[in-house]
Amino acid sequence: MKSKGFFRFFSWMRLIAALASCIDVLGLPEAHAKEFWFEAQELGKGKGVFEMGETEIWLPTTVVIDRKEDLNEPLWFVVQNPTGIDHEFAVGGLSMLVPEEEAIPEIKLDPESGGLLPRSIPVPLHIQVKAGETKKVQVARRGLVGEENLGARYQFFCPKHKDIRVSGTIYVD
Repeated sequence: MKSKGFFRFFSWMRLIAALASCIDVLGLPEAHAKEFWFEAQELGKGKGVFEMGETEIWLPTTVVIDRKEDLNEPLWFVVQNPTGIDHEFAVGGLSMLVPEEEAIPEIKLDPESGGLLPRSIPVPLHIQVKAGETKKVQVARRGLVGEENLGARYQFFCPKHKDIRVSGTIYVD
């Protein structure tokens, strides 16, 4: 009787091992995220403010966020600056999520306090992107969900060069 139980246990273990290897080979569906990419453009060289007129720094100039499709998963903005100068990327009215200790540097988590879980805090979406750098930020859902935000419009731009540049618009559909 004991040997039957052992073989039954062994058979279950083989089945579990086989399933685990299938999962390893085929992979489980991973948590997906929606990403929108923005890329900085080179500024005109040797031209004054009046000769240049309005020029987009960040492309694409129009982004549409579909509430039904894009907000079912975490939303990220990936901001690339392949140019030779530093830029900033800001979206008026939207927030990004940053770790609590970055948002409030005075907070020090005491390791002896039971290990509080780190939190993300929404702060205005405004980042500095140095020349040749790419940054990825998670966008807070606030401002994007709810019936009052259907058809909302948010302008994104480079605050560092806002006096001579216009960038684009994010629409919530």
